[in-house]
Amino acid sequence: MTIMALRVALLLFLVGVKAFISSLNPQRRSTLGLNDISEWRDLVFDFPGTGDDRRLGVEQDAPPKEICLLPFPFSQVLLQGETKQLRLYEERFIHLFEDCMANHCGVVGMGLLAKSGIIQTIPLCEIEAYNRMGEGFGIFVTIRVVSRAKLVDLTQQEPYIKAVCTECVDEIPPNLDVPNLVASQIENFMLLLSSMEFQLAKATEKSGNDDEEDEEMQRRINVAKLDDRFFNDDEDEEDENERELDRRGRFNRAYQIALATDTNGYFLPKQDTVERTPKELTAISWASFCTEILEEEDATFRIQALDCESLLDRLKLASHMLQGKKAALQKRMEKAGLKSDENDL
Repeated sequence: MTIMALRVALLLFLVGVKAFISSLNPQRRSTLGLNDISEWRDLVFDFPGTGDDRRLGVEQDAPPKEICLLPFPFSQVLLQGETKQLRLYEERFIHLFEDCMANHCGVVGMGLLAKSGIIQTIPLCEIEAYNRMGEGFGIFVTIRVVSRAKLVDLTQQEPYIKAVCTECVDEIPPNLDVPNLVASQIENFMLLLSSMEFQLAKATEKSGNDDEEDEEMQRRINVAKLDDRFFNDDEDEEDENERELDRRGRFNRAYQIALATDTNGYFLPKQDTVERTPKELTAISWASFCTEILEEEDATFRIQALDCESLLDRLKLASHMLQGKKAALQKRMEKAGLKSDENDL
């Protein structure tokens, strides 16, 4: 299907975006023994009209697979390891859920909507947990990103979207010296930004004067917390403390989750000493984009990271983004009468 056809499908998606309620909650992990992406990878789909050539691309590394798509605004994009909780209450999305569980091993794609149409790269999610609430209340579902894919074709538009996709695999450089150097820079950025934000918070607390930008941010954070509590009646004190982590703490948590949920295989480079493995570097590259309390603040960078198929390029993108955050914090510190070392990093 052409890009124009994908744009036409956007109209159908826009109708369905509000057909379920969502809440971002990257902290929680279910232990339910549902199907997973490993089983989905083993499925062989018979795509209509493709005949003996149904693999749709012998030149591609990954064979094409069928996927059901849930529509989301691109600002709600999830990256490796992140979760979202949904309440599916419209009939067509309940049917989509049943299809995913019965025929796609509990794997569903996020259809990300932009002004130009559907974004070609999609997060692949496992349905990690669900709870049927009875007639009229729908199904509460937790999805977690475990991989990503490129859309090849749309095979169904009603009552919900189905597509053909090929799973993406990062290009790993044969020598990891430069990726490790950039990764170290990213970790230093996280420490520096955490320190700068701490100084700003203390100065604001002492003066008692919040600017309009800080007030608006705090309002949005409070709304997000209330949204989380709606989906987590059993929320305990540990979950509350996790939300109060500084940027470095959020980075470390996102790194551990990305590392634990990565099921791709990696070849170790032929080097005598390796500071970090390809899998560890990949986890750093994803975690770098998961440190904002409101993830939509970095939506454009997160979409670019999702679309990036080079590990080194994604690490460089993260470093560039963090450099911009540092510059913005320096301006705020100067406005608050605080000094910052411009030579850091």
